[in-house]
Amino acid sequence: MSRPAIPDVVTIVGSAYLQPIADLLDKLLKRPVSGVGPAGTSLHENGYSAALVVLLIAVLESYTARLRFVRNVEGVAGNLSTPDLLAKYFTALPTRDELVDVFLVRNVLAHNHVWHLDVSDFEAVGSPTLATPKELGFQTNKHYEQVVDVPARQTRTLRLNVSPTAVDRSDVRKVFDVVWRTLKFMNQENFSHTPLASCTVGFRGKHRQFEDLLKEITDEGVSHAP
Repeated sequence: MSRPAIPDVVTIVGSAYLQPIADLLDKLLKRPVSGVGPAGTSLHENGYSAALVVLLIAVLESYTARLRFVRNVEGVAGNLSTPDLLAKYFTALPTRDELVDVFLVRNVLAHNHVWHLDVSDFEAVGSPTLATPKELGFQTNKHYEQVVDVPARQTRTLRLNVSPTAVDRSDVRKVFDVVWRTLKFMNQENFSHTPLASCTVGFRGKHRQFEDLLKEITDEGVSHAP
């Protein structure tokens, strides 16, 4: 048996998510936006959008884990969040504030932060909040009130939906944009630390650069839950 061409491997799964993301995005975009209901958006819109948001963020987390491994000699201490860790490594990180919003939404989706809503007169007044996740005992981010516009149920910087059932393709577009701009910045800082090579995926019968799929997402007709 011949020896491998390289002596060691740093195992990250991030690049393996790109094709599944492309497949899910195709499924999402095959149906038009269905509008807003009492709890948020439709099951199709919400389910595919939430899955895409989580996977897109997982790509960034995966490459961040690789970066932490290769820069381990710098001895960054503590259990830092991904936005804080990247800010430690890159003082000029252009997406720092946006990443705070993005990772808060990842936590909201991964742990299904529940909102208790009054939907008794949705047509007239929408779905006013009866109780927030924090009031219901969910462990929210320590800066939750600074990051989230609670009455609007959106983050302040990117206006991402923080009610899990309201997440839609507009959130996918924003998260995709922030994640990919962050990865490109990391790659440009040091290719060997963040190697974004071979980012080609199959999409609707063609080979496409993964980042070009962002242009396929429009949120025309999407309205956020009140």
